[in-house]
Amino acid sequence: MHKLILMALFCLFYVSSVQSAEWSITGSLSPSLVYDDNIFMRDTDKIDDFYSTFKPTLTASHQLENIDTHVSMGYVVERYQDATKLNSDNPFLHFDTGYKTERAVWGLKVSYVESSSRDDAADDTGDFETNSIATSESISPSVRFDVTERDVLSVNATYATKEFSTTDFSDSRNRSLTTSWTRDFSERLNGGVSVSASHNESSGLTSTTEDDTYNLLLTSKYKLSEVWSVDGKLGIRKLESEVTDLFGMTDTNSSTGESLSINIAYSENVDTAHVSLSRSLSPSSDGDVSEVDNLTLSWMRDLSEKLSAGINASIQQTTSARDGDNDNRDNVSISPVVNWKVLPNANLSFSYTYRQQKESELDTNAVSNAVMVTFNYAWDGIRFSR
Repeated sequence: MHKLILMALFCLFYVSSVQSAEWSITGSLSPSLVYDDNIFMRDTDKIDDFYSTFKPTLTASHQLENIDTHVSMGYVVERYQDATKLNSDNPFLHFDTGYKTERAVWGLKVSYVESSSRDDAADDTGDFETNSIATSESISPSVRFDVTERDVLSVNATYATKEFSTTDFSDSRNRSLTTSWTRDFSERLNGGVSVSASHNESSGLTSTTEDDTYNLLLTSKYKLSEVWSVDGKLGIRKLESEVTDLFGMTDTNSSTGESLSINIAYSENVDTAHVSLSRSLSPSSDGDVSEVDNLTLSWMRDLSEKLSAGINASIQQTTSARDGDNDNRDNVSISPVVNWKVLPNANLSFSYTYRQQKESELDTNAVSNAVMVTFNYAWDGIRFSR
């Protein structure tokens, strides 16, 4: 996979360098200082700690009349005062390019990311104890074709791998293909159909799994007014799963269910708000496939030219998508935040986060409270043409 990423970067930068165009280099810094009274999300024997995160990022962009290319790279550095085993230095690289013709847009995305498994614990396995590092690599070509003035056909394919530095989790490989058609019925309304299929292979210490997932969705977007808009997807999904243990015994499973995604957005003057409701399937790092129900809400208000305040909240329930497993995990997060614009390209963010995680199988109820101060700085960078 490393060779694939390097080849994509080399070929596309070579094409870019042959033609004169505008280049830009920008960057950002976002150091944070956090105090968490329950860093491992335990319901007993809680451990508190101070920790800091630092994410320097450098972005190079290349633009032609019909080609747009971006490369973003950097590090996520985490340092804990007491729980030093959680310290990490994780690099990341994202490459995104698009080529436009009269009726089509061709795209390619490539990424390499190292991250702490704890960062995705709420959305993945619920395990905040681990110090495992996940290495994710992906490549995703796509095409968007204007069939008529109102009709658009899109195809997107993805190949992704994920490997862990410890044996706590299962390494995986995923292939997916999504095809969708949309039509603009009016200036305010469009709709269409999306069909997708994915194959996920996962291997752990005690078993290997192969999961095939199929989705058929109706899609729609509607602009209710100048300040309100709504978009959604609704359909059915099918999961076919095969689990093989160390002795070669195979267990097959099939299930069906609903898939949905509804987003409502509001924006007027000093207020912006967003509400999202979704149900989807997600391969888990423990080799299972999870059905995730998620409700998120966010609201932000500009109190003055330099001061804004808001709140982010989410409620999520995660269950196994395989039949016969009634175990579920509930995660709740509420986070009020205040932003202060200290410079035109820099602001200070003060936030408090309440988290709760309930697991029915373990009969646990863990709660944590965290306060965070973050300094966000965006470097305007340099621009030049050649």
